[in-house]
Amino acid sequence: MESPSPSSSRARDRISSLPDDVLGHILSFLPNDEAGRAAVLCRRWCDVFGHVHTVSFEEREGERNDDWYTYYLEATELRSCSTALDRISVALLCRRRCAGGHVPLRTFRFAFDKFMDGWDTIQVDQWLSYVLEYAGQELNLDLRFVIQPVCEHDRYRGAPVHGDADSDSDEDKTGLYRLPRRLFSWAALKTLCLSHCLLKPPEAIHLPCLETLRLTNIRHDSGRSVQRLVSSCPRLTDLTLEAVHHLRTLTVLHRRLRRFALRCCHSAKSIHIDASELRSLEYRGYLPRESLVTLHGLPASRGIPSCTLSLCTPVSKSAAKLKAFRRFLWSFAASRRLHLHHRRLHSKCLTADGLPSFLHMTHLVLQGRVHHRGFIGAVRGILEQTPNLEVLSLHMAEDKERLWETVESGRLGQAGDAPVVVVPDGWGFCKTPCLQLRVREINMEHYEGNETQRTLACLLYGNAIVLERLRVIFAEKCFAVPARLKEEIESWAKDGSESIFM
Repeated sequence: MESPSPSSSRARDRISSLPDDVLGHILSFLPNDEAGRAAVLCRRWCDVFGHVHTVSFEEREGERNDDWYTYYLEATELRSCSTALDRISVALLCRRRCAGGHVPLRTFRFAFDKFMDGWDTIQVDQWLSYVLEYAGQELNLDLRFVIQPVCEHDRYRGAPVHGDADSDSDEDKTGLYRLPRRLFSWAALKTLCLSHCLLKPPEAIHLPCLETLRLTNIRHDSGRSVQRLVSSCPRLTDLTLEAVHHLRTLTVLHRRLRRFALRCCHSAKSIHIDASELRSLEYRGYLPRESLVTLHGLPASRGIPSCTLSLCTPVSKSAAKLKAFRRFLWSFAASRRLHLHHRRLHSKCLTADGLPSFLHMTHLVLQGRVHHRGFIGAVRGILEQTPNLEVLSLHMAEDKERLWETVESGRLGQAGDAPVVVVPDGWGFCKTPCLQLRVREINMEHYEGNETQRTLACLLYGNAIVLERLRVIFAEKCFAVPARLKEEIESWAKDGSESIFM
């Protein structure tokens, strides 16, 4: 029997023999620019892009910095400096031309550096009209009209938000895109993510299949509008509210809710959530009053499996602030996984005195800069309250100024130049129950090798008796030191543990 020749085997292209809709589904997982380039592979692939069910484009931050010049001085043709507008229009038109018809669209996503009322409004109106007309059985929309930090404290040191929280007046709403009214009654809508726009929902809202809702920087819609929108989504499982400025009260009594995130809604006073099926809770904002978030249907012994906590303003070491923060932590004492951003916390906030006992916690993530020795005591304090901890992760924010000083001075750049870590007596890590009996994995990210980080790594890796795996990701600019730091960390860890360095 003759075996097939090598040339005939190479000639067989099994991927190209797949149906157009299957090839389109595969290309939908690539960025649209790359999926479009597939047309040049061969004649068979010329029309495949017409079957891609996802259209997604994102501008670079700062891409529209020169739009003001074009708008005011070259207004004969209102065209943005960005090319994303043309690319989105071409992608939508290409779907019809290549496929010989309108293939159902599943996902439509864009992110603008800035939104210019006028030339952008016309294009977005046309896009959404097309998307809603030719959507498939499920539709996912992600419309970000401005790329910028979510929290006002990240932009301009907490300028106050003015206006009536229940007002829907049109004052100061110029320059914002107003969503089409029929969007709020589109039955096939499954995901809706909106940023920097006007909701203005109609009286009748009907979103029976919506499962994921994210509202970001909704500045001019009243809290009542947000409440009506949330209440009209009976299948809602994932709700994220970010910088919804006029939101004061909210009630979400959907038993299907699995994930809830409240970020930088600084006017919020009272939030009521049905937590019977809640699996993840995230909070970022001011140090809240005890009654800010009320969880209904949650047994005290079970708690929420995963919690993420971050504060927008510093918590000082005053007795009142410490007491308020520790009372806040008591709400999450039954959680199994806690992700705590400690950047704005004084180190005394995490000392053992006054902290709750996290008896059910198995995963702990601490995120923020590690540059002063007081943080080492804070880590010991919280570890003493987590006797069943199994995985500890430290996401160390990169301190570029200190890192360059370390690299340029050569203190860690050459073998033998690094000072030996001296661990003072009395830190008490050797008596921490979870390190002795439970912790099997310790991860460190953005590890720079400053004195505090090295001391903490020595104490953790050196006292983790049952450690099975350690993972260290060095800081991006730490190009001169990883080899030296790697050898040092391996000398502290117990024999037999798996080491991963990146």
